Formats: sequence, C-alpha cells, structure tokens
Amino acid sequence: MCGILLHYAPDQGTKQGLVDEYVEYGECPVTTDKKSKTSDIFEQIVPYIKARGPDYCSFRSLREHCTAWFSSVLSLRDPFTSQSVDIDGRYILQFNGELYNAEVQNNDTQFIVSKLLAPEADVYQIVQSLQGEFSYTIYDLKKHKFFFGRDNVGKRSLGYRLCRESGELYVSSVSGAIDGFVDCAAGAIYVYDPATKSLDHSFELTSPYTVSPAVDHELTGLDCAVTQLYDVLDLAVRKRVRSIHPIHIENSPIGILFSGGLDCTVIAALVCRQLQQCSMTRKVVELINVGFENPRTGIMPADTPDRKLASSSARFLKRQYPDIDIRLIEVDVPYEEYLQQRDTVIDLMYPKDTEMDLSIAIAFYFASRGAGKLRSSAGETVAYQRQAIVLFSGLGADELYGGYHKLANKSLAELQQELSRQINNIHDRNLNRDDKVIAINGVEVRYPFLDHDVIQFSTQELPISYKINKLALRKLASDKLALDGICDEPKRAIQFGTKSAKMTKDGNKHGTDRLK
Repeated sequence: MCGILLHYAPDQGTKQGLVDEYVEYGECPVTTDKKSKTSDIFEQIVPYIKARGPDYCSFRSLREHCTAWFSSVLSLRDPFTSQSVDIDGRYILQFNGELYNAEVQNNDTQFIVSKLLAPEADVYQIVQSLQGEFSYTIYDLKKHKFFFGRDNVGKRSLGYRLCRESGELYVSSVSGAIDGFVDCAAGAIYVYDPATKSLDHSFELTSPYTVSPAVDHELTGLDCAVTQLYDVLDLAVRKRVRSIHPIHIENSPIGILFSGGLDCTVIAALVCRQLQQCSMTRKVVELINVGFENPRTGIMPADTPDRKLASSSARFLKRQYPDIDIRLIEVDVPYEEYLQQRDTVIDLMYPKDTEMDLSIAIAFYFASRGAGKLRSSAGETVAYQRQAIVLFSGLGADELYGGYHKLANKSLAELQQELSRQINNIHDRNLNRDDKVIAINGVEVRYPFLDHDVIQFSTQELPISYKINKLALRKLASDKLALDGICDEPKRAIQFGTKSAKMTKDGNKHGTDRLK
C-alpha cells in the first residue's frame, strides 16, 4: 500500500528553486521542506500521503518536465521497492495496491516495471492486464503524457484536480477538502496531454458488470452453485493472505473489520482456514469491532448491536478454530472523541459530504485506527492496540447477493437491475471514501468479495433467484463453513450497528443531508 501525489504545472520548471532531484527519506517527514519547489496545495497534501505509507517516502522533481512527485510506501512484499520508480529514463511510475496475477512471484511494483521495460511496451495493454486492487500514475517521459487511474472496481482511492486554463494537474490518493478535486471513476485510464491540455478517459479496463437475469425457481442448482461460489471466494482469500510477506504474517496478525455479521464472519472463517494451512507457530487474527457512545439514544459502546453480535460471533469462531489466536478488539468511541475527530474525517472523505458518508466513514476511521481493549473470559479488560497492518473487509457481499433491506420487496427483474447498478457504482458510493479514511492509519484493506473472479461468477453464473435475502451466501456459510446461527443474522448497516448515525438530539436528519 502506498500514497501517490503528482503535480504538473507548466510554469513550475521556470521557478528558480525547481531542479532535477530525487530525495529519499528514512523517517517520513511531515512535509518535504521544499516549499520553494512545490505549491502550497502540494505541501498541504504531503502529510496525508506520508501517513498512508509509514515505511518510506520520497520526493522527485524534474525541471524540464515541470513535474514533482511525492510517494510513500507501506511495504508488504519482498523485495522492498521504493517509489516513485524511474524506469530506464522512459517512465516514472507510482503504484499503490496489490496484484494477484499468476505471473507475480514477488513484488508487484517490480512486475509492472518489467512490463514497462519491454521494447514495445503499451501502457494501455499493461494496465488492462493487471489483476488486483490498485491505483497508479505513469508518466511517459518520451511522449510527455500522464496516465493515471484505478482498478476496474475502484478498490484504491485516487482523485485529480485539473485547471483547464493553465493546464496545471494534481493526482493524489487523498486530497483533503481542497476545492476542485474529483474522484477518478473505476476502470478508466485517464490520459492527460499537456500539449493540448486535454484529459481523456474513454478507455475502460472492462465492460460494466451485468447481473444475470437467469431464474431457478426450484433451486435445483443451488448446491452446485454454492460449491462453486465457495471455491472462487476461498481462492480470493487465499491470494490475499499468501501475498503478504511471510515476515509480516509471522510477526503481525491479520485483521478483520468485524461487525459479527454474515459477510465479515465468512471472511474471518476463510482467513482462519488459510492460516491453518500455513506452517507458522504464531497464527493471530484480530477481529476489530467499533461502538460509539450515542448521546441521542443513551446507548454506550458495549451495548451497541454490533458489539453484542461481534462478541457472539467471535466466541463461535474461537470454538471452531482453537488453534488460531483470535482476538476481539473492542474499540469504544466516547462522544467527546467522536467530536474531536469529526472534522478530520470530514476532511479526509472529501468530496463526499453527507450525513450518511460521515457516519460510515468515521466508523471505519476508528476501527482501522484500532485503539481498543481485549476482554478475558472473566470479563476483565486490558488496553490493546491493533497490530495488524493488513485488514480484510466483507464489503461487496450485499451488492452481489442482495443484502440490502430496500431490495426485499423488488421483483426479480427489478432486483437484477438494482444489483447491476449497485456493483458498478460501489467505487463511487463506498470505496473511494473508505480507502481514504482507512489507509490514513497506515494500514491496507483487502476485499475478497470484490475480487474480479468472484464478481464475475456472482453476477454471471448465479441465478437471480439465489440472491433473495443473500440465499447463496447464507447457504455457503451454513453448509461450507458450519456458521449455523450466524448465517441467519439480518443485515444491519454499519452506521446503525455501531450507533455512529444520528448522534445528536437533532435526530430528524436524513442520510442524504449535506453536512453543515
């Protein structure tokens, strides 16, 4: 996981301070201390980028090309690869994410470098061939063109700010509330040509997903479909567990953003199964659950619906996987602390700006920060700080298998259309916002349900009649993972399960209301 910041300004090369320079930092600085060489906006964004990659950061500037880069790295794969990467004087690459192509044996950034080193390298074809969760910038020094974008689902955040009059361009993983920044669409390759000041994003990595309208009223193929779904989802989890550098798994747990509900418990069980197959003496899984003190309702964190459910589901998992050290981290958020961090989260999630966005984002912000406590079987607690730097999420299951309450009374045709819309819009509705507030805590989040093969199978192969109230996933949980009881839990949105929504007496606010 990395942080990306690029700045092109046509007049930057003529500024007295800009020189050809590449500076590496051991301990990441808060700013570059190069205000004469960069803009105020650049310097304002640097702390966000630094926080996303606490292991390493660098500053690069090229006078002739009027461009500056700031990059940071959270190193999860060997060999360590610094960013940005000068590729044989032809390209400058910034890459943030994880690749799961079968050909990737070690570091995924090095895999892209090897592709770009080919004599007839084609940026479009190379990006189109990548499989995983990522964002990137590529500058072609020969053709003087900038390429940037996100994976076909949009699992890593990326935005840009373009002044069409001056031709000035910023591209960044996160910007804070700086006017003019726009989130990149998922799957589009953005190409900026400084010569014409034109930005094109007509090339898409894949076609939009379309949910199959096929119907199996008698459910005759359900058992076979569930087996196939289990296989593709298990492989998605395996790739995301085993691509973590073994040293990290030995010395740092794997974390799960954990409400205790169906989706995240399925992921937690599959992670535990993967760890059982690894030859390690220390196998630790952290289940991270957050609860808020809600002054409007009087509910305390320990009494939130998600805390009660998480405690029950964690006990169930511990019984099933006694050889795994499963730790439920209870993250309690007092109302005063909520108020202290509210403006920070609003700033991070920009340009999202609704009450619902805040209530979801702030739950993920505190969960990924992971400052909480562990509880013994006797009920005693001890302070505990999350150790995992890779977190797994169950996001995507509701969009793929019909989990939202608003879908309950729709016809099959309406359900098919709505699920198609949901999965194709998840990059804008959820992923950009969530990645910004999670990664700021120096961790990386991985989404097995949003693996391309999982989405492809779930949309194309599962009949729509298997997606009424998440039938296929519930049967998978029961038949393949023995999660009886948990598989019957109803869907509860995070903002209601954690009680992060409607925190004040002004309880008539709607989720779509703009923040004030």
